[in-house]
Amino acid sequence: MDIGKIPKFDFNILDRSEVDVRAVAAGSDVVVDGSPANEMFLLRKGRVRVHKNGQTFGEIDEGGIFGEMALIDQAPRAATVTAIDDCEVVPIDERLFIKLVQKSPYFGIEVMRTLVARLRTMNDGA
Repeated sequence: MDIGKIPKFDFNILDRSEVDVRAVAAGSDVVVDGSPANEMFLLRKGRVRVHKNGQTFGEIDEGGIFGEMALIDQAPRAATVTAIDDCEVVPIDERLFIKLVQKSPYFGIEVMRTLVARLRTMNDGA
């Protein structure tokens, strides 16, 4: 199962000055399995590893997203995501997500396509 092989897409809609960007040092966790959640992330710079209980599910490169399940159901995180390189991530909470979908409906479609592709990958590997 490699969730990192899912096609990336261009989120230029987030390249605006009012959008928060967080720096994450290599080796630091961006999200931790089981922690509370209410946002997803766009990886603007760097690479991250998605893992749980010693099993790596894949790596995500620049332009990829992660944490989309938490945005949808606000349940605790299902995996840990650790920065491989120094990274920049854009947190997307529900308010920003709705704003982005209103400005560009294809943004929402691309997030859903990523979620579905990851679910299919996980199911095929089970």
